[in-house]
Amino acid sequence: MSQREDQYVRLADHVSLRLLEEPCLYDLKADELYELNEDALAGLRRCWGGLTLAEAELEAEFAQFCLEEGLLELSPAPRPRPLPVCQGPKPSLRYLEVQVTWRCNLACAHCYLGPARQVDLPAADFAALVREFEAMGGLRLLISGGEPLMHPRWEEINAALAALKVRKVLLSNGLLLDAGRLAGLNCHEVQISLDGLRQGHESLRGPGSFERAVTAARRVREAGLALSIATMAHAGNLAEMAGLADLVRELGAQEWGVDAPCLAGRLVQGPDLAVTPQEAAQAMSFAFGGAYHGGSGGMACGLHLCTVAPDGRTAQCGFYFDNPLGLAADGLWTCWSRRRPLALASVPQCARCPAAEDCGGGCRFRAPALDRPDPVMCALHGINT
Repeated sequence: MSQREDQYVRLADHVSLRLLEEPCLYDLKADELYELNEDALAGLRRCWGGLTLAEAELEAEFAQFCLEEGLLELSPAPRPRPLPVCQGPKPSLRYLEVQVTWRCNLACAHCYLGPARQVDLPAADFAALVREFEAMGGLRLLISGGEPLMHPRWEEINAALAALKVRKVLLSNGLLLDAGRLAGLNCHEVQISLDGLRQGHESLRGPGSFERAVTAARRVREAGLALSIATMAHAGNLAEMAGLADLVRELGAQEWGVDAPCLAGRLVQGPDLAVTPQEAAQAMSFAFGGAYHGGSGGMACGLHLCTVAPDGRTAQCGFYFDNPLGLAADGLWTCWSRRRPLALASVPQCARCPAAEDCGGGCRFRAPALDRPDPVMCALHGINT
């Protein structure tokens, strides 16, 4: 027996097992999901820190891969850790957005939520909600608003995140992200909204907001947290996209999401900000990174995503709060069981489209009708509509 085989093996603290449509290993630190066969799952369930590598009986090449990727750890003495593995619902709920408050310190011209309101999700309700999400096999928790840091009991919200074994992402405009707040933040990633260079960003978010957002992005990286950037394509930033791409890379963002606005909320009063599908597609071509909450397996957008509002309404996403699945008080699993995913086969043009599996039919809210494709995604994939 080699010296390594005589050491005790356990899954790293940032790694967990999930029973989704298939058994999976999830690295929440790297946001990587690995599908497992039954033998690999059985072997990894023995990696709880009380057995040696030899006793765990992992296939040698697989064990080597997991050790090299930092998914497994070895130690000379036992280091037990619990390995709860719960069977989640199908389709699996992998991504949960929780809008903890509708308070906001900006009045962005494109905000689909409309005017800010003093509506807050109670901290105790948030804690129960995210624990249930973890137990359902959830992967990625998005804490949003409004501006989530304006929640009057933010410290309790943040404390509820500490022991949660999912990837935690704070969505913020950055204005309240000082170094002290970042130092105590129980999240893996911060997503900053950056909607252009100075002119493009401030045409949406107001004077002075650009420098503060950029400063916040730099602070996120200085704090050792992963940084992602979210940009909304609009008529005022199309000419800035190449320059913004340089800035996003200079800031060290690991992911840049670019999206096109939907005609909702404040944008209804400012339709001049809207862009054509072709313009949106050109802007979206600058995006990079792997986060994707769309469809798969022949099903349309939102297959694995759910959103909870500060008033407890739970919907397939924030655009559908007028047609909720229920209230968070009903239980997340109960609400999710009411979800009826849309098959791409029911969207005739998508059913025969070669890009359908990649785009998932696009945004169902942005599409002109449930049985019509999203023109922005068609333009992005070069499909004539």
